[in-house]
Amino acid sequence: MVHISVIVCCYNSEKLLKETLTHLVKQDVKDGFVYEVILVDNNSCDQTAQVARDLWSQFKTTVCLNIIKEEKPGLSYARKTGVLASKGGIIIFCDDDNWLQVDYLQIAYGFMNSNPKVGALGGQSEGVLEIEEPNWWHKEKLNYAVGVQGGQDGDITKRGYVWGAGLVIRSSILQRLYDINFESLLTDRVGSELSSGGDSEICKWVLLMDYKLWYLESLRFKHYITKNRLTDEYLIKLLEGHKQAQPLLNLYNWFFYNGIFKKVNSLTLKNRGSYIKKAIKCYIRNDKSWSTHCQLALGTFLKIHTDLYLITKTYRRLSKKQLDEKNNI
Repeated sequence: MVHISVIVCCYNSEKLLKETLTHLVKQDVKDGFVYEVILVDNNSCDQTAQVARDLWSQFKTTVCLNIIKEEKPGLSYARKTGVLASKGGIIIFCDDDNWLQVDYLQIAYGFMNSNPKVGALGGQSEGVLEIEEPNWWHKEKLNYAVGVQGGQDGDITKRGYVWGAGLVIRSSILQRLYDINFESLLTDRVGSELSSGGDSEICKWVLLMDYKLWYLESLRFKHYITKNRLTDEYLIKLLEGHKQAQPLLNLYNWFFYNGIFKKVNSLTLKNRGSYIKKAIKCYIRNDKSWSTHCQLALGTFLKIHTDLYLITKTYRRLSKKQLDEKNNI
């Protein structure tokens, strides 16, 4: 039995892997605790895979390292490939520059095993910068997944997301999504491009499956930030990537926090008529939200608002799968 699968997605990561893999192989776990490391080479141009093999052989460890190639560029695709190859009931997404504290896996597993309603878990990180910190670092470091994700241990469901760096999540959640052919609307990082939001999108589906998001202060890692990521130009691109993802994440928030998801599987003619009226009023006022109301009325019969249509369609498939699973118990 594999308790935890650690998935490390890489793009041209040969210079980063030594510390990351060293911290993974040195995890302090109880006797009988089994974990695996899955390294996904996301179309790298360097020697990422070979460097990983060479390093792992030097460790003389019994921990399994599985190296997989994913040629389709994009962090979301790489993660999916890793998840589908995994054997553990708990997944940890460890970025190629994350140095997990020695007790990270044991703490993560113990907490998730004792708290079945928590779907995703995050901790805190300390930044390790390759060069002297820029003058904006302390103001912007949260955008680099450096710092804390909560004021204290507890439920951060209202926050709506957990960082992808060091993210702990139940494999069953991701497997359900992939079983219904879920495709992320936010592909996240693609090569050196800084598109983002895929981590947060996964968290929205954690919530839509009726799980909680949680912050655990004792779950710690160091986040190594290379000098090329500490320039003003990089920061601007990073913030722009976050900005571009926000409208879709806001749509997810509206869908979940306003309880819209509870209605899409049982819309009456009266409900549909009400949404049509709202759509007409918004359209007359030149309010762009008319298309969301119109899409709610139409369900998945016709595509007006593409993103809401796809979210609704995926949620309906997911609801059916969860119902089928419940009936088969």
